[in-house]
Amino acid sequence: MTTIAEIFATDPLDLTKDDIHLVVQYLRDKRHQFVAGNKAAGTVNAPTAKTPTAKAAAGLKAQLSLKDLGL
Repeated sequence: MTTIAEIFATDPLDLTKDDIHLVVQYLRDKRHQFVAGNKAAGTVNAPTAKTPTAKAAAGLKAQLSLKDLGL
């Protein structure tokens, strides 16, 4: 079974009816929390870097600026 994050990352035109039903059910389950005032209901945390290469790339991104490109 796919997770909700994988479904949201998929092209909407490639979703099956089961995927759409899963999204609708997920949103219905989270709606009562949102209405109750829990603004974090339904939010998905950003994925974290798990490999050393990905962690290094994430650190490099923070060090780049437009001046490095001559702009």
